[in-house]
Amino acid sequence: MQYAHLTEEVRHHTRRRLEVLGADADAEMVETILIRDGYFCGRRFECDGFTAVWFVEENELKIHDRDGRVHAAVAIDDLVQHRRRHAA
Repeated sequence: MQYAHLTEEVRHHTRRRLEVLGADADAEMVETILIRDGYFCGRRFECDGFTAVWFVEENELKIHDRDGRVHAAVAIDDLVQHRRRHAA
């Protein structure tokens, strides 16, 4: 899968999950690229007090509630396979 397409999949899933947790559907989702030691390591998404962090090396998306507690950890491979099954 091309990286740009994968990034869109992660954005879509993140937005949907944050809305299920209670984020306002009209709230802006801010995205930040994460760099560690000069190398890309992931993306951080923030929306209406909720946060999700995509750790590229771990291939995982961690979703945090408004209090900063981890609500869910999602394997990116599982996320993509789930979307493909439901798109067919």
